Amino acid sequence: MYFNKTAIKNVLPQTVLIIALIFLSIKVYSKESPALAKLTLKPTQCVSLHQGQQCFVTVDIHWQVNEPGKYCLYSYFKNSKLNCWANEKSGNFKQELTIDKDVTFSLVSVGDDKGVASAVLELAWVHKKSRRSHSAWRIF
Repeated sequence: MYFNKTAIKNVLPQTVLIIALIFLSIKVYSKESPALAKLTLKPTQCVSLHQGQQCFVTVDIHWQVNEPGKYCLYSYFKNSKLNCWANEKSGNFKQELTIDKDVTFSLVSVGDDKGVASAVLELAWVHKKSRRSHSAWRIF
């Protein structure tokens, strides 16, 4: 029993030191990591009745980052800049769209032109295109 108490006394300072170093390294690492960003779309999917038809949707985009800065929102549907914000940590954007394919939205940090976050508005349909011609005769 004397041996166990002595071993614990010898190991305890080392354990405390290791735990303290782990917490310090986590704190230093979190300061050096890039700003985490979040980009959300509502809705995330646009549904048309038939495959190949255009889909009409009003998309609401919200973004948030840890570090304030100048950010621009891009749409790769029309390869255009939608809006920019200066010295902001979050922003909202709303737009009506008519789409015929998936649309990717990206938040870019201005200055270093680095993509921070992106999200995809998916196009879906209820019915696939019919392989038959509509002018084909039907017996029944």
